[in-house]
Amino acid sequence: MKKTRIVSTLGPASSSREKILNLLQAGADVFRLNYSHGEPEDKTELYSTIRSLESELGRPTCILADLPGPKIRLGSIDQPAHLENGSSVNLHIGQLKRTGEFDGTLPVEIDGIENQIKPGASILIADGLVEIIADSIDGKVISCTVKNGGEVSSGKGLNFPGTLLNVPAFGPKDEKALEHALRCEADYVAVSYVRTANDVVPVKEFIAKSGLHTPIIAKIEHPLALDNLDDILDHCQAVMVARGDLGVEIPLENVPIAQELIISKAIERGMVSIVATQMLETMTQNPRPTRAEVTDVSSAIRQGASCVMLSGETAVGSYPELAVETMARIATSTEQSFATTGNRPTALARFRSTRAIAHAGVLLADISGASRIVVATEHGNAPRLVAGYRPDVPVTAVSNRIRALRRTCMLSGVDTVQVEEDERGSATMKKAIESLFSDGRLHAGDKVIAISGSPKAITGSTSTLRLYRISEDGTVKSDE
Repeated sequence: MKKTRIVSTLGPASSSREKILNLLQAGADVFRLNYSHGEPEDKTELYSTIRSLESELGRPTCILADLPGPKIRLGSIDQPAHLENGSSVNLHIGQLKRTGEFDGTLPVEIDGIENQIKPGASILIADGLVEIIADSIDGKVISCTVKNGGEVSSGKGLNFPGTLLNVPAFGPKDEKALEHALRCEADYVAVSYVRTANDVVPVKEFIAKSGLHTPIIAKIEHPLALDNLDDILDHCQAVMVARGDLGVEIPLENVPIAQELIISKAIERGMVSIVATQMLETMTQNPRPTRAEVTDVSSAIRQGASCVMLSGETAVGSYPELAVETMARIATSTEQSFATTGNRPTALARFRSTRAIAHAGVLLADISGASRIVVATEHGNAPRLVAGYRPDVPVTAVSNRIRALRRTCMLSGVDTVQVEEDERGSATMKKAIESLFSDGRLHAGDKVIAISGSPKAITGSTSTLRLYRISEDGTVKSDE
């Protein structure tokens, strides 16, 4: 089993039940639903389709709802426009749509930013492939000169490197998306364009008011976020290296340094980290990636990333299943051939008593020669911390709550088993181990480390560590 998790973005190329099943069988672990495109209600059927596959596959599925954030995009134009170097182009702020042939003016959906742009400011379109320079501002129209030309089309993103725009990370569109995601029981919520911890707070409060504990992923895609990284990580449960916008907001040569920094700080906190954007970009149109892309995926895994993500490759690409298969092969090969970073969770990790038990369990597994670590969990925190120590043996999350098990699909090297909770913690863990023996994940003679709560294994506070051995007849016995 590969340990690294693969996040696959769903879109027009991959939204049918057959395609989603194929992606799961190819190695996808998490499905990303991008709320930047379409209406929230358009995604309701996707949730139902993904969940319906759990019984067929015999394992939980995981859904990441990616909120739109204040991403500034071009409005709708009837056909792509080619911008020539040195030519003039106008940006009409607050205009949703422009019809007819291209007349030198492009609509920009978001309103109210015109007064924040200064003459001479650089404006990047389509992840920096096109660059224009602001010359003057007249009302809602920003007159620009094309510095580096190219093709632009509806919905392409705009970035303003060097200009700090006062736009909220959680606006009305995000609130509508979040309400839908929580109603549909998304397993994770990603917050876009996080610059400070204050950008995460409204999302936390909205989730809390809904009576839920849905984990938050902070997307790091702005230089201010790097300045405030420690504080941001203290207010979320996972982090994404969103290299698309990050790569146009900071110098390109600094992106690898930022990536490694973000991953290492996530590891210190026992936190999930995701590396995203253009990992196998060539496979959007071609059946094979470049050697550089393969190395990029492998490097992220060696740095300690929990997850690697596919965006356009699976959302709109011509080879979605092949892209997942390729990424899975890269992950497996990397894990078999190289050790990941030696960084491990530190005192920065929350749930410190649980972290201590998790660390002890991993050490005992190594000393005793155990074949597997089984971890009882109510919300997914204990297996997350165990996974953070990157044990050499598989980890199994044990719960009676499917929502907790779904969250563990984003944890490196963790599989699941669902059992009912008994009054005694040892009875619950023995039941889980017997289930693993029955389905072939454990064998006679194997030693197993069990981490659980007390007095109840799942709902009790994590405090108990046991070493079990499976006898020749399959019964589970205490080894010490």
